[in-house]
Amino acid sequence: MFTMQCFRKNQGVALMLALSLSSLFGEIVPLTPADGSTFETLTDEQIAVFGGETRTNRLKIATKLKSAPKEAWQRQRPLVLTWNATEGENEPWRVRLSTRPDFSDGRDLWFDRRALAHGPVEDGKPVLWTCRVPLANLELGKTYYWQVWSDVKCGEFRCGFTYPDGCACGKSKPGKISPVMSFRTSERPPRWIELEGRTDNVRDIGGWRTMDGGRVRMGMVYRGTAFNDNSVAGINRGRNRLTVEDVRYLTEELGIKTDLDLRSPREIAGMKESPLGPKVRFVSVSSETYQGLFTDVGKAAMAKNFRLFCDRANYPIYFHCIHGADRTGSLAYVLNGALGVAKEDLEREWEARTYPKLSGVRNPWGERACAHYDRGFAQYGKPGDPLAERIRLYLLDCGITQSEIDAFKSIMHERQ
Repeated sequence: MFTMQCFRKNQGVALMLALSLSSLFGEIVPLTPADGSTFETLTDEQIAVFGGETRTNRLKIATKLKSAPKEAWQRQRPLVLTWNATEGENEPWRVRLSTRPDFSDGRDLWFDRRALAHGPVEDGKPVLWTCRVPLANLELGKTYYWQVWSDVKCGEFRCGFTYPDGCACGKSKPGKISPVMSFRTSERPPRWIELEGRTDNVRDIGGWRTMDGGRVRMGMVYRGTAFNDNSVAGINRGRNRLTVEDVRYLTEELGIKTDLDLRSPREIAGMKESPLGPKVRFVSVSSETYQGLFTDVGKAAMAKNFRLFCDRANYPIYFHCIHGADRTGSLAYVLNGALGVAKEDLEREWEARTYPKLSGVRNPWGERACAHYDRGFAQYGKPGDPLAERIRLYLLDCGITQSEIDAFKSIMHERQ
């Protein structure tokens, strides 16, 4: 209760400040997220499920929520910005979002009346505008700044939108600029990445706490579904799933340098190049999952995969199979486990793929899949050894050296 009262008080202070500044910056008054507030990136459903202490409890919670809309899973909570236009300011709106107060690395989004929700327009009364930022893909534990600019139009409709001082023809009308507002995202993983095309279940494997008080570094390794469909007959490569904007975002903003494809040769039909283009290194390793990890074939594939993560030059890395669940989930389990992420968090990270599919045969699958890991890694070490030690011994059995494990940790483990 005390926390909620303080939050409301801070909201009120921020709103009063915004209103007082409106006379200086114009008549656009930002409302939410309130200045200095915390934005929770996970949806209520995800928070409820991840809060379960055991995989059995999480399965029960998720089963009760299986009627939740698709938007509740495998994506961030939508970032919704609202503001008041107090003196008739209108579209086109320029919404600016950045991790820097000077907006030097910002995104500029353009909207008109058809794209945004708004309240009734009445003379002399403020109009509430609501903007749902598309594909926000916010980073965790990061401060963001946002600002709104009102209509600035060229009277000739040929110079485009020019901010803030008009355009060459001299017929543009200057608009209004809101004060700058800020909010900070929560640090609760996972960080979901949403794309325009048909590649989904994309997330940063970082952000998880380790047993020694550290954290898995973010912005380095991403997992998800494939960038293209499986081959139908093993002859021609499958259809591309990415849009042009997806390729730009993955290569320029996330900076992906390596595309690690865990599918079989038949599934990829001899692909030699990543759908992200020739500048991204494409690595194909036909990989095993679950109990297959502990076979000779599985251990050989794991050694090839793991060595990619021991070389800093390969980062950032995106790895995937076709659905981003089984083979992908197994590799993610080993990577984060080697860094010292707790067993329950390894299972939470794995289970995130299954929650939207609880109405089908996957209901018990999370239980069975994680049981495979329990049995497999129990072969290593002695009673009482932590899971990270058992995974370390497994990697050594795969042919990975201790120096390679240490190199991986130096890249991906960060002290807090």
